[in-house]
Amino acid sequence: MFWNAQGAASPSFRRSFSAVVTNYKPIMVVLMEPRISGSKADNFIKNSGFEKSHRVEAEGFSGGIWILWKNLFDVEIVENHTQFIHLKISRNNNLLTWMTAIYASPNPSIRRHLWNELAKIALTVQGPWLLGGDFNTILYNSEKKGGSPMGAGVCRLFQSWFHSHGMHDLPFHGPRFTWSRGNLFKRLDRVICNGDWAQTYAASTVLHLPKFISDHRPLLVKENINPPRNLNSRPFRFQAAWLTNDGFKDFVATSWDRNVTYMEAANLFRLKVMDWNRQQFGNIFWRKRRLMARLGGIQRALEKYSSQGLLELELKLRTELEEVLTQEEIFWLQKSRKDWLLLGDRNTYSH
Repeated sequence: MFWNAQGAASPSFRRSFSAVVTNYKPIMVVLMEPRISGSKADNFIKNSGFEKSHRVEAEGFSGGIWILWKNLFDVEIVENHTQFIHLKISRNNNLLTWMTAIYASPNPSIRRHLWNELAKIALTVQGPWLLGGDFNTILYNSEKKGGSPMGAGVCRLFQSWFHSHGMHDLPFHGPRFTWSRGNLFKRLDRVICNGDWAQTYAASTVLHLPKFISDHRPLLVKENINPPRNLNSRPFRFQAAWLTNDGFKDFVATSWDRNVTYMEAANLFRLKVMDWNRQQFGNIFWRKRRLMARLGGIQRALEKYSSQGLLELELKLRTELEEVLTQEEIFWLQKSRKDWLLLGDRNTYSH
């Protein structure tokens, strides 16, 4: 659960927090903007009902990110920052997900550094990645209602980062706007993920819970927490589509060990090419879905405003999609040939 508390010192917030946790039973809670630190924070966390915790202290009455969790999995804190905490969640040494808890600065000049930092993290993440919290800005014009008609508050840097890294908005249930003040409503809080998360935890949704004492709604992620199945258990098959990859020929040349027997070399190559397939080539059908989703998102954005950067990205994605569609065609041709070899031509008359 992600919740901008806007202050955790008051007895009323403590009661609200207890009611939310009792009712919805989250196994991990991210609290942003608690506005307390030191012994007061220690006391709150001690009585929170969660066995484990980590926090980036508030600076005076601003900022601060707390993460509280049940002792049901292992959490490794990878990076602390004033605007986020990046961590790795695993169970029995199996990765469940990478997660980044976000509290973006309300100051645009400070917040702009967040996207650069997240871009660096994106280069290191392999596997499912979930990001949630208060982004303090909106992604599209439709995520604001009321207030001053001057400027929708869309952050172009956020948009560019979101689309260029192939992020997905998790589907949500409940009111669209997560924050309001007076007649102004915005969707400042959200949960997003990368393609690996969307594929691994396909049934995940977000509940926009009722507002309690804060101006922000708590966001509860309902996820399938079963670890990804072991892809190494699948039988090995050479994929003809690999031959369309520019780097595959060089990969084979450097990966085949000529100093051992053929069987040893083949077994070693099988392990290397399976890893190469996961890390470099990827699942054709997932790549197709991801590219089509990204292309659709960029084209929707281009309908609202013109951007040379997005036009160039659209062209790049079109080219990549054409390549993936070619690879998919090769895959099905290979599969149809294999089926024919296994089953024969059922329409052939036998003498």
